[in-house]
Amino acid sequence: MRAAELLSVQDEARWGQALPASVSVFGSVEFAAVQRDLRGADPRLFVLDSPHGAIAHPLLLRPVADLDFDAGSSRDLFDAATPEYTGPHAAGPLDDAARRAFADELSSWCAATGIVTEFGHLHPWKARTELLDAAAIERDRQIIYVDLTQDPERMWRESFTHAARKNVKRARREGVRVYAAASEADLRELHRIYTLTMDRQGASERHYFPYEYFAAIRERLPDNSRILLAEHDGRIVAATLYLHDSADAYSYLGGADHDAQRVRPTNGIVDEMIRWARAQGKQRLILGGGYSDGDGIFRFKSSFSPLRASFHVYRRVHIPEAYAALTEAWRARHAGSRDPAGFFPPYRAPGPAG
Repeated sequence: MRAAELLSVQDEARWGQALPASVSVFGSVEFAAVQRDLRGADPRLFVLDSPHGAIAHPLLLRPVADLDFDAGSSRDLFDAATPEYTGPHAAGPLDDAARRAFADELSSWCAATGIVTEFGHLHPWKARTELLDAAAIERDRQIIYVDLTQDPERMWRESFTHAARKNVKRARREGVRVYAAASEADLRELHRIYTLTMDRQGASERHYFPYEYFAAIRERLPDNSRILLAEHDGRIVAATLYLHDSADAYSYLGGADHDAQRVRPTNGIVDEMIRWARAQGKQRLILGGGYSDGDGIFRFKSSFSPLRASFHVYRRVHIPEAYAALTEAWRARHAGSRDPAGFFPPYRAPGPAG
């Protein structure tokens, strides 16, 4: 077995061969380039060849130096996180030798590179969790998905709740027009709607995205993204950006004008995306979850499907002494505040006023 390769966005051809967007849209080099250019990340693809094909693990590195306090280390340190719905990917079976080699090579690289922590957003169906330390995997929440292989009539009757069917019909009756974005003006409407939604929800700064982010997603992933807008009475009242690979479509970023809620524009968008994704041969539409199981967003999404999957995360400390020093520095910076429950790494948490 050959030594691992560490690819950057500059290694576009090799990255695209090891983990193409058709296999993992969030793990693709195109998505990585957007994170580099517009989110301040330093993407890497950790690739290890095995007898049955490559093991590919996408990571987004963030320098510890961007924190608002000084931990006193003279060494360049980083935290690593996977993009959404990824984790290590491998197409074929893996034997014990491949699993051991992956764990050893990844740990050695993290220690040598100065990666303090690794946080994984694990795809419920595709992530090869047997490659990871089982003790570091935790259930995060439930997510909702639609089985697109169902007969459409059965889906309408049995997957959609009565409320969902009623609201889709209302959107149609009220003249809501759902269409795919085709212009810069459409992109700007998506950004406007999304920003208004974040404002209304009191979202933190990290949940805001500039217009250029949406434009870059569309430019770099034209065959793996779809933007749907809902128009009513001559104005855009809801919009959603979906990403998709060969098996799955994902609800990514979107929102709606609260004043237009009565005409149910988002119901119209979800219904149209289900129809389109099914026609494209996708297996699932992953709607995600809410801020907590059972909240209003969760209930809305669950009206389209009774199906649930457990979404797991991976929390691994690679350099314990640096982790301890950074955590203590966070406590000193935010004296008197409690450690943020559930936040990993804890020293990335905003202060009590944030």
